[in-house]
Amino acid sequence: MIQIIGHFHPLLVHLPIGMLLLAFMLECMARWFRQHQLRPAIRVALILGLLSAMLSALTGWLLAENPEYDPLLLQRHRWSGIGTLGVFSLVVWLKQSGKWYFPAFCIGVLALLITGHYGGSLTHGEHYLFESDNSIQETLAPAPSQVREDMPMYAGMIEPILKKKCISCHRAEKSKGNLILDTEEGILAGGKHGKIFIPGNPDSSNLIRRIHLPMVDEQHMPPSGKPQLTDIEIKLLEWWIASGADFKALAKDHPMPKALEAALGASTVAPNPVFSLSVDLAPTSAVRNLEQLHVKVQSLGQDMPWLIVSLAGQQYLTKDHWKALGAISNQLVELDLSHTDVLDADLSGNNFPHLTRLNLAHTKIGNGAVKWIEKSPYLTSINLTNTAIGDELQTILTKLPHLKKLYLWQTNITPEAIAVWKKQYPQLSIESGQEVSSDNPLVLPNPKLLYARSFFDDTMHLELNFPFKGVSMYYTLDEKAVPSNQSTLYQDKIVVTQTSHLRCFASKVGWQDSPIMEAVFVKKKFTIAGATMDRPPSPKYPAKGAASLIDGQISDAQGADSWLGLEGDHLDATLDLGQVKDIGKVFVHCLENNSPWIFRPTAISVQTSLDGKSYKQQGTEHFAPNTSMGDQSVHLLGCVFHQNTNARFVKVHVESPLKNPVWHPGKGQKCWIFVDEITVE
Repeated sequence: MIQIIGHFHPLLVHLPIGMLLLAFMLECMARWFRQHQLRPAIRVALILGLLSAMLSALTGWLLAENPEYDPLLLQRHRWSGIGTLGVFSLVVWLKQSGKWYFPAFCIGVLALLITGHYGGSLTHGEHYLFESDNSIQETLAPAPSQVREDMPMYAGMIEPILKKKCISCHRAEKSKGNLILDTEEGILAGGKHGKIFIPGNPDSSNLIRRIHLPMVDEQHMPPSGKPQLTDIEIKLLEWWIASGADFKALAKDHPMPKALEAALGASTVAPNPVFSLSVDLAPTSAVRNLEQLHVKVQSLGQDMPWLIVSLAGQQYLTKDHWKALGAISNQLVELDLSHTDVLDADLSGNNFPHLTRLNLAHTKIGNGAVKWIEKSPYLTSINLTNTAIGDELQTILTKLPHLKKLYLWQTNITPEAIAVWKKQYPQLSIESGQEVSSDNPLVLPNPKLLYARSFFDDTMHLELNFPFKGVSMYYTLDEKAVPSNQSTLYQDKIVVTQTSHLRCFASKVGWQDSPIMEAVFVKKKFTIAGATMDRPPSPKYPAKGAASLIDGQISDAQGADSWLGLEGDHLDATLDLGQVKDIGKVFVHCLENNSPWIFRPTAISVQTSLDGKSYKQQGTEHFAPNTSMGDQSVHLLGCVFHQNTNARFVKVHVESPLKNPVWHPGKGQKCWIFVDEITVE
């Protein structure tokens, strides 16, 4: 609660600054220009400024309990603020009559500026006020031609990204989450949630996972409102981590992936000249008409005329739709007509000269649309997937000088024509899909699941993602339900408000469904009062002892200090719920990484008691052992009781394989289990 009140300090601190500076400006006017009628206003501004300064000082004092700030700067800011408050109290007491009134006023303003400077230093860095433009440069992603063989991967490409997007919050002066990213030592040390990356494994690295979290998630980095990483910056970080996260490696040591090289090349292309044109803002009534027709309209930015419109999926487009689109024809830069009933005749009567992106996928348009497309010379991307467009499209390709992407999968364009176009227009990326036989369809990969953590207190936001369009994702949240094409179709983020077992898969016509992906998310209904262990953990991985099992701190990286490790031994813990509760499940959060001999538990067994003396068996769950090496992963394993029961004490037996299996290179040696949280529902 104290921290919550303290968080109001940045909101309140500007009010006294403005009020006190206003009072000083009025005082100068009254003295030098003999505007004595301002005296009452000066007194009001001083009193209001002093009162708001007291409130600001109180919230600031509470916020100072946060350990993330530089101690020396914090002390300077704190005591200069108290001094400023004292000086302005004296100014109010002198009431414009004493000979020391104006000198004290000047000293107060000077103290106010010094206090503000120290506050800015806490937030933006110690030297932010006098920092030169070159000290932290706006870093652009290098073009392939700029990536020399002798260029250091970290210093040349990764460090500029961290400086630009991360160190304002993660530096020695302000280490949020105890994480420092402006030194090699700080990056390797990680923060309070453990190591930020796993060399060679970007997908399991905490840094990359947090970047990919939904923007609304409080764990997303950089935080909402801060400049976000671009796709290229993310790809560069992933490349560096996948290459081993070596601070000394050169670019020649790790060849750049083709996809990243292409993305870097695209980033150096000059911006589309359409955006330098002078175009009026669209009439408000025109935008409102589209919205009333249930058409999605987005602006490219405040005070910018450019609009993005999507009619995707609207099966019946009327004259009203086309009339409303015509009213914003000059402002329209992106138009999505995919999965609509649009025909060549509908397009011929309309003209959108400033389009840069056009999506006509899965419509009934044909060669009659070619001449219409030609009227939009600024196009950079055209999607014609699953349409009747034919080879006639070639007649306009030379008239679209900015075209970079062309999607032609399942069209009437011949493979021979596409092969010729790829040679004639090397700057043009043509996606023609992959022919798949019905006898041997390709298997879709699993959807990508984006989430913050496995345990949550109130609500959890989940997002499913897939690398290409046209794929349907179906899911269930029922513990016993198996997803099928009749299950819920994923359309927007999933909001989970109770413990849920997510199962989902991807589906597309002509492809084999992806394997079912599973994840469990547990809502913590109450806080466990205490925990004990029958045997201590290994001194190599002690964490905080039994307290680590109930502190809510979980991780997905092996190097985190929250993991409690046992070598060649089972884990037996007793949880005290504090009072009798109605419970029916136990969940154990554990790590698996076969290479360093860490295995998933083989079973979980649970007993309960009302008095801590007499225990009753409630359930046992067994888990199939691995039969080959796997990547590092975390598991949330559950044990469901035969039926709900009342209990205060819960004994949890987490069974270890004890030894490496026969297929393992270290067969017969003691293996590990890693656990960092046990919770009861």
